[in-house]
Amino acid sequence: MQVSLVHMQISESMEKNLERAGQMLYRAADSGSKFICLPEYFAFPASVEDNNQIEKISEAIHDQAVQLLRRVSKEVDAYIVGGTIFEKYRGGYYNTCLFLRHGEILGKFRKMHRTMWETKVGLHVGSTFRVFETEFCKAGILICADVFYPRTVRKLASLGAEVIFLPVSASRTHPPVKGHPLTEKRAQEHKVFILKNGNTRSNSRGGNSAIISPWGIINQAKEELNTKIISADLDMTKLRKLRAST
Repeated sequence: MQVSLVHMQISESMEKNLERAGQMLYRAADSGSKFICLPEYFAFPASVEDNNQIEKISEAIHDQAVQLLRRVSKEVDAYIVGGTIFEKYRGGYYNTCLFLRHGEILGKFRKMHRTMWETKVGLHVGSTFRVFETEFCKAGILICADVFYPRTVRKLASLGAEVIFLPVSASRTHPPVKGHPLTEKRAQEHKVFILKNGNTRSNSRGGNSAIISPWGIINQAKEELNTKIISADLDMTKLRKLRAST
């Protein structure tokens, strides 16, 4: 089962970010990937961390980003894990990841653990875990800081998740990190694949994209300065044998 992460270069232009995301989604689908993921805040201007106008950002980006994701997912033979967008729900704003197929939103996951910046600007937090049963695997979603908390991966694994998509952005307050020590630990502990999808601006802060199995890193971005697709074939048979043996 081939999967791809779009390790994206994030610019100051929402339009350019959306255009780049669309191009790379099509390219990954053309390569045969059955799941394609975008990073957290993939459409947001690079300086979004200094902008606390949540309503303005959401109004500018939400509809265009959703339209792009639905259009691409309708035209390609792959599941799309749509990075994250600001979603207005019941009067509050959430950092939300959409899961799409054939132009339809199959479900969504709202980030459960906020960064300092997300707390400052008043984002709300989600409370519902989701595992999506597909013909290839059982897929779950977490967002960035959610993986810091052991219960989140444990809960998804207990619900049957075999593959966990993890869009990240690694804000400026994130300390420098070499490699992927935390996600490797979570993947090994809970016997899941973790597909961590970052961007080129967060390389040195733990935001490098990587495809991680319980037995180690399969593929990863390094000090990439330009957008790159990171792909791998996930051995679901090996994973299931490992899980069945313990």
